[in-house]
Amino acid sequence: MTSLLFIVPRWAGRPDTDFYPWLEAKLRETPQGFSSVQTLDMPNPAQPTIDAWVGTLAAAVGPVPDPSTVLIGHSVGCQTVIRYLARLPPGHTIAGALLVAAWWDVDQPWESLVPWVETPVDLERVRSAVRRLVVLQSDNDPFTSDHARNGRLWEERLGATVLLAPGARHFNNPREPAVLDALRFHFGSSVNTRE
Repeated sequence: MTSLLFIVPRWAGRPDTDFYPWLEAKLRETPQGFSSVQTLDMPNPAQPTIDAWVGTLAAAVGPVPDPSTVLIGHSVGCQTVIRYLARLPPGHTIAGALLVAAWWDVDQPWESLVPWVETPVDLERVRSAVRRLVVLQSDNDPFTSDHARNGRLWEERLGATVLLAPGARHFNNPREPAVLDALRFHFGSSVNTRE
């Protein structure tokens, strides 16, 4: 069975920034497990709003997604993913979500992030809308210094599997093998991790 994969970038991220082009290229080289890979071009990326970003994800994936769908969120993209899941109609689920540099709180949130931190999420609905939730975090993320607390909150609130990539900061490099490894291992893709 093949899956659809959608990538939601970080604050100010575009499809041609960070690890997104590299990951798409790696998945094109060895596409086993994913029939389609798309990094979304989010509206006004330096001023992301919940409604605009969740709406863009819903338009791409569909209000009732294919159950084989896998979502990758990066930073505020993770918040977009869980808020999309919270809005799915009851009884609809996706295969999984990989949340990279995910957070509940940011040490010093700037103005456009405050609504993402302060607006509650229907955690029960998120839990029932995704079959597997994996969080990939770093031990030196400059935006969430207490990675242990952050990871614990993902485990407690959503039952996520939390992985630690030492020294990965906010996963902004052009190549992020830890993301590819987590995707392959936890979502059944037999993607090759060779550089």
